[in-house]
Amino acid sequence: MQTHSFALPISITRDGTEPYKRQIMRQIEWLIVSGCLQPGDRLPSITALMAMLRVSRNTVVGAYECLADTGLLRGEPGRGFFVATDTPRMSSLPSPGVKTSGNATSAHQFAESGADIATPGVHTSPPPSPVRFDFKIGRPAPDAFPARRWAKLANPLLRHMGHAMTEYTPAEGLWGLRVQIADYLAATRALAVDPGQIIVVAGVQEALHLLATHFIRHGSRVVMESPGYAGFCNLPRLGNAVHVTVPVDAQGLCTHALPEAPVQLAYTTPSHQYPLGYTMSLDRRRELLAWAARVGACVIEDDYDGDFAYDSALLPPLAALDPTRVVYVSTFSKVLGPGLRLGFMVCPPRLADAMARRKALLNHGCPWLEQAVLARLFEYGDYSRHLYKLRRRYRAQRDALLAGLRSIWGDDCQISGASTGMHLALHLPTDSPPADEIVQCALANGIRLYPLPEAACGNASEKTDRVVLFGYASLTTKQIGEAMSLLKSVLTARFRRAVAEPATARSITSVASPC
Repeated sequence: MQTHSFALPISITRDGTEPYKRQIMRQIEWLIVSGCLQPGDRLPSITALMAMLRVSRNTVVGAYECLADTGLLRGEPGRGFFVATDTPRMSSLPSPGVKTSGNATSAHQFAESGADIATPGVHTSPPPSPVRFDFKIGRPAPDAFPARRWAKLANPLLRHMGHAMTEYTPAEGLWGLRVQIADYLAATRALAVDPGQIIVVAGVQEALHLLATHFIRHGSRVVMESPGYAGFCNLPRLGNAVHVTVPVDAQGLCTHALPEAPVQLAYTTPSHQYPLGYTMSLDRRRELLAWAARVGACVIEDDYDGDFAYDSALLPPLAALDPTRVVYVSTFSKVLGPGLRLGFMVCPPRLADAMARRKALLNHGCPWLEQAVLARLFEYGDYSRHLYKLRRRYRAQRDALLAGLRSIWGDDCQISGASTGMHLALHLPTDSPPADEIVQCALANGIRLYPLPEAACGNASEKTDRVVLFGYASLTTKQIGEAMSLLKSVLTARFRRAVAEPATARSITSVASPC
């Protein structure tokens, strides 16, 4: 039960013809039916509501008693009025202050204005069936966050620098954190940048939004990979831009398919292409940058999963090859967790001030405490040690998943994206059931897998029913082994498919989707 000693959102129109008592009744009724007031909640006292609305006692008493007569309220002598326990609820009740006309065309058009927005590729709602093993994409190990170390670094900051909580953080981020990020990029990506080029953002999505609002106008031409990250392809749609999708293959973005026309933005994920996991070759990187120079495009390099390379060294980032034309964006969501909501963008010098101003207009900067703690994680070496442990852990989990997939599909098992990142893509053989059927069968048995349309966007003509995505970072090697054994048994029982024996199955091969 909640006591509403605070002011309810009720107002009185004094120049109208509706009696005050009726206005009060109508608004309280709406608060109850819409769910703003819950069963058992106590309404403000008669005296409090009189003072708030500047009406007579008889007016308030009359409104409360009439609502009690209708069954919406119950009065208790000496205690006041309460919301009844069996009141009706409506999910789409209009506000009492909104008057609707007989012609609902304009309201319908407004409600449908965002209907074409694709899924963002981030899954926050639970599935319809209970899940025991969730191969969720982009989710780090839930028990890996360095909670004790984080708290140990945060406590002295709160004790000795609490005054910082009363100040606005610089929109572009704390200087100390930006210095640490610049040093980290130089050491791990061979990317030499000035800290002044770095803007701390609330994850990559905010960086993409800032760039889209800066570059995109009605009719602007925007290029991205297909299939690709839905969180970006939504932005050109919202800006009424011309959305040009370019296919990918085993070498990354197919540069020969790029349009030879003026382009404002080009978005790519060269480290671990989202969602298929390909790494863009060095030749393709150079071709992409040469094309961008010809058509005048700003290239957004999303270093997706670039912190997790298992079998070979990372290639130079695009931003290192052309620092004047590339905006490099990255996030701490994969190493620490998306709940932290921290990332960064490295802008060409001519763009940094504009992005800082846009960031200030958006939210005046990211929270101070999280930035300060993260800066110390870098400074004391904790971040590098944590990342090293995660790489070892995720590599073992990847190997467990590859072994499980090999036990099911054997020679027919084709994989992309296994050498980097936190997820991989299974390309189903031609005699396999389509991805949707496999995903539904697995979900019915407590295993959640992800078909391509659920995690990415792309051309409607693309064949998407032959790819299943497996995120392995949030499951232990034991859980992955159990999940693969269960998946093998349920697929065999459901589809009567001949499952390869581990002893005869050969190594999983890589697949290259044709351009």
